[in-house]
Amino acid sequence: MKSAKVYVGGMHCDACSTLITSQFKKVAGVRGVKVNLGAQTAEIYYDNPALSVAALRARAEKYGYTVSTSRPAATRQKSIPLWQWTVAVLIAGGMVKLFTLLQSSGLMSALGTTSAGASYGVALLVGVVASLSTCLAVVGAIVIAFAETYQAAPGESAASAVVRPNVLFHLGRIATFAVLGGFLGLIGGELSLTGRFMSVLTMAVAVIMLLLGLNILGFAPSLTRLGIKMPARLTAGMDRMKTSRSPVMPLALGGLTFFLPCGFTQSMQIMALGSGSIVRGALIMGLFAIGTLPVLFTAGITASWTRQHKVVIVQKAAGFLVIAFALFTLSSGARLFGFTGRVTPGTTATTQTTTTPPATTPPATTPPTTTSTTSQRIEMHVTYSGFDPAVLHVKKGAPVTFAVFGDQVSGCTSRIIIPSLNISMDVGPGENDITFTPTTTGRIPYSCWMGMVRGTIIVD
Repeated sequence: MKSAKVYVGGMHCDACSTLITSQFKKVAGVRGVKVNLGAQTAEIYYDNPALSVAALRARAEKYGYTVSTSRPAATRQKSIPLWQWTVAVLIAGGMVKLFTLLQSSGLMSALGTTSAGASYGVALLVGVVASLSTCLAVVGAIVIAFAETYQAAPGESAASAVVRPNVLFHLGRIATFAVLGGFLGLIGGELSLTGRFMSVLTMAVAVIMLLLGLNILGFAPSLTRLGIKMPARLTAGMDRMKTSRSPVMPLALGGLTFFLPCGFTQSMQIMALGSGSIVRGALIMGLFAIGTLPVLFTAGITASWTRQHKVVIVQKAAGFLVIAFALFTLSSGARLFGFTGRVTPGTTATTQTTTTPPATTPPATTPPTTTSTTSQRIEMHVTYSGFDPAVLHVKKGAPVTFAVFGDQVSGCTSRIIIPSLNISMDVGPGENDITFTPTTTGRIPYSCWMGMVRGTIIVD
C-alpha cells in the first residue's frame, strides 16, 4: 500500500477533519486517511497505481476547502476594512440595545422569557449567533455531508428528498437538546448549588463565550485546538451514520450534535446545569437549538453555498455581541462568588422570612422607605423590568425589615440573595420579608439568584 501527503486548506476544527476524512475515503483506491488538523495536512493510503489528486480536490472544494500537493505559500491574511468593523460594532450595539429595551419593557418576561442564568431570549439569541459562526462550521459540515446522501426516490421530487431528512435532523436535534437540557437542570437542582459554585459555573460560561467571541473576530484559536474535543469513537460512529439512508438516522444524528465540541453548546449546557430546574434547563437548551435552526436548515438545503459565501460583517457583529454577553455574564458570576449559601430556588432559605398573600390592589410604583430609632422598613417590588426601586437607603444600627413584593416573579428573580449577609430567600406572590441589622455604613448589594438582576441597599 502506498501513501501520499496532501495539504488541505480551510480546516479549523474536528468536524472539518471528520468531513475531509469521509470525503477522501470515497475516492477510488483510497484505503485510509489520517488528517493532521494542526499541520493542515492529510496522509492518504491507497492501492491504485496513482493517486487522483484531482478527485481529492473535487471532493474537498465542494465544502470550501483547498487541496494541493505542496505546502501553500504563506499569504498575508486579507485585512478587513475599518468601515466593516465599524458597521459590525454598530450592529452588535444595536442588538444589545434592542434586547435591553425589550427586557426593560417587560415584554420578554411577560412572555415567559426570563430564565435562570440567562433569559430564554438570550438563549434563543445565542443560538442565532452560534449558527452564524462555530455551529455553522461544526454542525453545518455534518448537515451538508448527510444531505447529499439522500437522493430522490422514483416518483419523489428532489425538493422533498432534500427537505425531509433536514426536517428530521432538526426535530431530533431540538427534542434531544430539550430533553438533555432538562436532565442537566434536574442534576443541578439535586446538587443544591451554592452561590460560590454557581459563580464558578457562571464565570466558566463567560470565559467560554469570551473565547468564542475572540475566535469569531480572529483574535483567538478555536476551542477544539485548545483541547475540547469529542471522543474519537463517537466521531467515527457519527461519520458512519452520515452515510446511512435509514429514515431514523437523521433524527439520531441531530440528537448526537448535543455532544459536538461547539463552545456555544457547551456554555448553554453549563447554564442549563446551573438553572437547577428540569423545565428551565429544557427551555434553555431547546430554545438554543431553535435559534440555530434557520441558518443550519438553510445550510442543509443549499449545501456548500452557505459555507462558501460568508458575510463578514454579520460574523464580526456576532463576535462583538458574544463578547458583550460574556462580559455581562462574568460580572454576574463575580457578584455571587462571596456567597456560600444555597442559591437554587426551592432550597431552604438561610434567614427567617414571612410571606403574605398578594394584595388586591397593587402597591405604589415607588414604595416609601420608612425609618425609626428602633426599627426601619424598606420595600422593593420584583417586576418584569427588574427591582423597583433597585436602590434603597437604611440607617446603621437599627433592625431592618426588607419587604420584597413578588408582583411579577419569573426565572432567576424567584430567589433573592444578599451575599454579604449570607441571606437567600425564595420570592413568592405577595410580601416576602427579610430581617437583618446593618452594623456598618456602606453598600449592601443584592441580586437575583444568578446575579443577573441587581440592586443595592445603602447604609448611612
